[in-house]
Amino acid sequence: MKLFLSGGGSEPYILDEKFMENVDKSKPMLYIPIAIDQKKHPFPECYKRIKKYFSEFNLKNIEMATDLRNLSRKDLDKFGSVYIGGGNTPYLLKELRESEFIKYLQSLMKKDIPLAGGSAGAIIFAKSIIPALSVDENKVGIKDFSALNKINGYELWCHYEPSMDKEIRDYIKKYNLNKILALPEQTGIFADDKIITVYGEKSAFVFDEIEKIEIKSGEKLIWKQ
Repeated sequence: MKLFLSGGGSEPYILDEKFMENVDKSKPMLYIPIAIDQKKHPFPECYKRIKKYFSEFNLKNIEMATDLRNLSRKDLDKFGSVYIGGGNTPYLLKELRESEFIKYLQSLMKKDIPLAGGSAGAIIFAKSIIPALSVDENKVGIKDFSALNKINGYELWCHYEPSMDKEIRDYIKKYNLNKILALPEQTGIFADDKIITVYGEKSAFVFDEIEKIEIKSGEKLIWKQ
């Protein structure tokens, strides 16, 4: 498993450097922007921006999917990496489930295909999407907030700022959450099957009901065996 998950905002360059080091650039990357508000950020603009950004890393072949139901297994097998953009997290989770694309993501993780996500695209790999409800309206009315749970039982809180500390602890108590990994914008994590490593311009923080622990860029969270 190779997951590169960011707290959102502008692309976290340090994390994306690590992502690109693991990507087979001879194969296309699949870009999924479906969670974004199309009125503010139309898909063609998103595609243009992502292509320009990743061209800095010499990745030129990027294909965009805006309807996951139209992707066949043959289509999916040609990609060497996947990047899932941000937006409304409940909507994204609903689409991933109903299209059964979530099963494809699980199979890619078993094959160690690099997967990246920002904000909503990162949160769907956490234990649940409950922290996203602090900012994302559940317009689609999903009731099951469980997500892929691929980062050792952590919840993810994206776009973190210190002023959110009380709200984070309130969520922990209200929803009986175990531990939250808070990621500022332009900071993210690399997670494999045993270790989470923080990369970015700022530190990440682990919250439980009592403690707040700083994890600086380059530091690791080693999973208990």
